[in-house]
Amino acid sequence: MVKIELLAGERVDQLFSSDVKIIQNREVFSYSIDSVLLSRFPKVPAKKGLIVDMCSGNGAVGLFATSRTKAEIVQIEIQERLADMNRRSILLNGLEDQVRVLEDNLINLPKHIGQSKVDLIFCNPPYFKVDPDSNLNKSEHYLLARHEITTNLDEICLTAQQVLKSNGRLAMVHRPDRFLDILDRLNRYRLVPKRIQFVYPKEGKEANMLLIEAIKDGSPSGLKILPPLFVHQENGEYSPEIQQIYFGKKEEAIKKPAYLYVLKCGDGSLYTGYTTDVKRRVSLHQKGRGAKYTRSHLPVELVYVEEFPDKGSALKAEAQFKKKSRQEKLAYIQAHTDEGGICSSFLQTFLQDNF
Repeated sequence: MVKIELLAGERVDQLFSSDVKIIQNREVFSYSIDSVLLSRFPKVPAKKGLIVDMCSGNGAVGLFATSRTKAEIVQIEIQERLADMNRRSILLNGLEDQVRVLEDNLINLPKHIGQSKVDLIFCNPPYFKVDPDSNLNKSEHYLLARHEITTNLDEICLTAQQVLKSNGRLAMVHRPDRFLDILDRLNRYRLVPKRIQFVYPKEGKEANMLLIEAIKDGSPSGLKILPPLFVHQENGEYSPEIQQIYFGKKEEAIKKPAYLYVLKCGDGSLYTGYTTDVKRRVSLHQKGRGAKYTRSHLPVELVYVEEFPDKGSALKAEAQFKKKSRQEKLAYIQAHTDEGGICSSFLQTFLQDNF
């Protein structure tokens, strides 16, 4: 498996409903629900096309989008520290053939990719205008991520107008109190709003997020105001919509177990992962599309599978297994297999039924 060095204070987070892992640092930058919602808001090109994630931070939005598209994704981020976290997350997920990072000011994006090339732009921009009398965040990273210091709505909309194809789309998450500013800037740069959704902490509270999708040079008709999205229920638990985004459909979680699996690579090394579909995942590895490590260590052979009731349990088991030394991993496999063989009865049955 690709070994990615984590710096001081960093951790790896993952949504239970996604295989994508994101390197985070609470002192530098961590994605929150706005990034998750933005990644799910617009329709994405399924296989071909070019997607840009503006103000990408540690890359969460674009990386989450990879679970829905095979299109090329370019992430542009001006902060060196965040761009580095972004790059390492790409490597961690084996997505370097699909996703790349540009470390630059977004106004320079046309110089990198040309004009009228992009099908879809994600943007989770700085929300706040700079008020010299306000108490700005002391962290430089959060300061630049949250306040319009290195970019603003004008630059975002201008750059979007330049790089989007005709009828290309800009999807943005922002604050409702900037709604009129957003509409003004979109209109100024011929970006026509088509879908708008307000997000509320819970029923009875004011909206605290706004999702908006606009089309370059689109017709002024056909605007849709989507139903309100509530994050929490009255009891404090996530709403069913948010529950599904973070954890997947409840019925799927009940019906679909998850698996820890171990592959033996061509050089004898071991690769460990988790999945809800072992047959598909192993097939991807064997075709050189499962992970960067296995792609360069073919052929691979499935040597161990362990079933767990849900993704959370399988993820924990995977994390614990990866901490073991090679000898400890082999001992674990031996302890959980039939005497004299490397494949457990479960794996033997699994292979007969699925391969």
